[in-house]
Amino acid sequence: MLSNVLAVLKPAAPPSRLRHLTLQTGTQHYISPLHDPTHTNQLPLPETPFHEDSPRLPYPNFYYALEDLIASHVPPLTYSIHRSSIIFGASSRSAYNTLLTLAVYATICKHEGSPFRYPGTRYTWEHFCDISDARQLAEQQIWAAVTEKAKNEAFNCVNGDVFTWKSMWKVVCEEFDVEFKEFDESEEFDFVGIMSGKGEVWEMIVKKYGLYETKLEEITCFAALNTVLHLEFQHVCSMNKSRSFGWFGHVDTLQSVGTWVMRLRAMMIIPIL
Repeated sequence: MLSNVLAVLKPAAPPSRLRHLTLQTGTQHYISPLHDPTHTNQLPLPETPFHEDSPRLPYPNFYYALEDLIASHVPPLTYSIHRSSIIFGASSRSAYNTLLTLAVYATICKHEGSPFRYPGTRYTWEHFCDISDARQLAEQQIWAAVTEKAKNEAFNCVNGDVFTWKSMWKVVCEEFDVEFKEFDESEEFDFVGIMSGKGEVWEMIVKKYGLYETKLEEITCFAALNTVLHLEFQHVCSMNKSRSFGWFGHVDTLQSVGTWVMRLRAMMIIPIL
């Protein structure tokens, strides 16, 4: 698809105004192929923090193909690659927005009076992770498009701090007025199965509060969240390359939760309970 688009838009006669390509991928560049059951048991644990110059892994990866494709158009075009971590933001249709999935999970728990249980492992509860704020991604992409020395380069794009899921759970509990409970390994439950069956509950919530009409599967991906909460390594990226090139964007991850929740409520995607 991208190849077809570029074939039409690349500079030609008559001259095209297209000069720069921005490609957003993610940390699966370093983890590949996380969701492929045929390779899952073969994957060595990656070394973290992730660095942009890490060699490619010997497994199929869609991101590698995309990077090679845009690089093949240089010159006359330039490009920049932005590798995000887990994304926090606000959108009316954004299944892979982790914060929105968390917000919907907390909203359903509050609505039903059920416990807001942590569906991950002791390891992820206690170890470090990082986040890519949607604003960070946008700002870095604009910077790279207009900064000469950033052309034809790949950059990690994360908030610049780290957190534990325990600390994140406390913040989400405060935002949605649900009780915080310490992680209990004896409380294993089928998170994906249970939440995937809450479509009718979400429809009730949407109608009750007059929310923007969405279906559960359009704004959440419980399987993706479950995967993140079962990683066996600290999911963190180095931002040293971006800083050495002159980009110093930073977002306080835990403080950003309230900002995005407020935005999602203003957009009538989630209710004020």
